[in-house]
Amino acid sequence: PPFPRIFAQFVKMAGLLSMCPVLTLAVNVRYDTACPGHTFSTTARDDRTRIGTLSVPQLGIGTIAWTPKTDEDESRITSVARAAKSAGLNFFDTAERYGASPASLIPAALAGLGLPIDSSYLGGDCESNLANWGDGAIVATKFTPTPWRRTARSVVDACTESAKRLGVEQIDLYQVHMPDIIQPFSALGIMERKDAVYWDGLAECYHRGLVANVGVSNYGPTLVEQAQEALARRGVPLASNQINFNLLYRRQGSLATLERCSELGVSVLAYYPLAMGLLTSKLTLSKLQGKRDARSKDLLRYLDGGSGGTAGQVPEGGIRPLLAVLHTVAARVGKTPAQVSLNWIICKGAIPIPGASSPLQVEENLGALGWRLSEADVSELDQAADKLAFEFNGCGFQTSDSKFVGYGFERWQLD
Repeated sequence: PPFPRIFAQFVKMAGLLSMCPVLTLAVNVRYDTACPGHTFSTTARDDRTRIGTLSVPQLGIGTIAWTPKTDEDESRITSVARAAKSAGLNFFDTAERYGASPASLIPAALAGLGLPIDSSYLGGDCESNLANWGDGAIVATKFTPTPWRRTARSVVDACTESAKRLGVEQIDLYQVHMPDIIQPFSALGIMERKDAVYWDGLAECYHRGLVANVGVSNYGPTLVEQAQEALARRGVPLASNQINFNLLYRRQGSLATLERCSELGVSVLAYYPLAMGLLTSKLTLSKLQGKRDARSKDLLRYLDGGSGGTAGQVPEGGIRPLLAVLHTVAARVGKTPAQVSLNWIICKGAIPIPGASSPLQVEENLGALGWRLSEADVSELDQAADKLAFEFNGCGFQTSDSKFVGYGFERWQLD
């Protein structure tokens, strides 16, 4: 209505807001719009978008690390989930695979080779945890393609088990985790691609009411279009496609995928939105030097340059030229580098899904909402990223274009 808008502007002009916090809360209505380069009065409950039938905040929370090992972990993650839901960040992303260590996937991989080994465990621990932590939130989960899942019924069965672990009758968003890349006999020229079978399984889940929306993950422009067409023939809309997308990973098919999804009306979710912490400014040379684990070594290569590991060949100086520009933009708009990095993704039309391991991280993630970078800011960041001769390939076992599947890595290309 016009009166709250006019009244709020009057109070602002009169300078009363700074003198009366209670009045500030009373008139904190949405009187501004999401203009580029401007802040607008909002919370995560207002700065929202849609994924299929779902109304979700413009930023979700990835839960791959929500697998507590101690009572302290349990308490910490409980506080994180509560803080997120209280703030309106009520979109959580998980997968049946989350909670499984690389070593625990080896039996399943060997079973896929035809050996008589129990293949039942694929993880699911994180889904079980979200039965409690995700209560009252919108939860998306994922189906894992495997060699022994050869029918649409296998998707339905997996979906049913995921729903049981999550403690829901209907899953909000059910996604295929990746293309059917696990092909243990490909070296012998034997391939059994089952992507179309899995799409049929998604359609069956949808028509049975097991899921409200369906999506895919790690699909490039061609495959996402094929998936949408196949699902449309079954009367099922494709709601989303989840890909690796951030300031350090744009050229390897991500931007092309984002553009095609936009044309198709498919929402894009962005995982690794902060490039495993590289875009937060919290990782420094002094913190990483001397560490011997593979992840830290890779992160150090990205920051300083070097060769080896998952990072590959990184020129001297690493990503520091981009970080310098990121800090400049962050200082100009009064935000942190992490908030600017997340907002850049939103400005590109995707929904970032950063992790959160503490209530303070929830608060920082929340600071990426309620405003937008200007076109000039986005362009400045684009140009700085374009000048890098390399992109973020992941760290250690967590890679940008592959999955560890027990017997090794299987890769895909978005383009």
